[in-house]
Amino acid sequence: MTKPVVTIVIRTLNEAVSLSELLSAIRSQQGVDLSSVEIIVVDNESTDNTIQVAKSFGANVLTISRSDFTYPKSMNMGVAAANAPIVILMVGHAMPIGEFWLKSIFPYFNNPKVAGVYGAVLPSKNHGFFEGIMYRAAYTRSRVINPRVLHRYTTGAFGATNLAMRKSFWEEHPFEEQYELGGEDTHWAEWAFSRNLVIVREAAFTVRHSHGLGLKGLIAQLRYWKALEKPTTFSKDALSYRRDIKW
Repeated sequence: MTKPVVTIVIRTLNEAVSLSELLSAIRSQQGVDLSSVEIIVVDNESTDNTIQVAKSFGANVLTISRSDFTYPKSMNMGVAAANAPIVILMVGHAMPIGEFWLKSIFPYFNNPKVAGVYGAVLPSKNHGFFEGIMYRAAYTRSRVINPRVLHRYTTGAFGATNLAMRKSFWEEHPFEEQYELGGEDTHWAEWAFSRNLVIVREAAFTVRHSHGLGLKGLIAQLRYWKALEKPTTFSKDALSYRRDIKW
């Protein structure tokens, strides 16, 4: 393959079925030369056939051990290995909303002030009732109220469930690894804004993503997100509300 135009970094843990659906969706994207798309899977020692699925689609697989895993560390590993100037970060259970998802980001990177592009999140088919309400409300708010071009951080912006970033800016400022449980994406965006760079919200770059949480689980997730404002230490206990994680 010639030097890729974009690298898609996908983080996985025992997600063979959803990863197969995601990679099929990526290989069905329109308006993009798929031979210029590099795919890297950063796998957290899956025990199902996630790795085999990844390799069957031509993905390069990197492994991060369970004992060494944190969210920012896995993301930095993937971006460091990327050979393209634009890197998309996403998770193995997300799903693009359409066949022009990938194409939608490229025009923005013609502007050197654009550090990244993200899309709001819609609930996936396994969403809980209240979880679905929250994601749909946030998506509608982003379309109606929030500006497309962001000069400062707004809630929900630039989440690593689905974002595209310029690798050269990541090389200046990798994800901060003291935020072990997450929040590194928010803090990276704040760094970008401090440099007078901008981040763009593109509706066509939306993915479907949720965890199947009931009301109790959703409340736990909101508390979890609040805790990410400060550095954290990674632990499985902090993610015990996530019944969808197959350790």
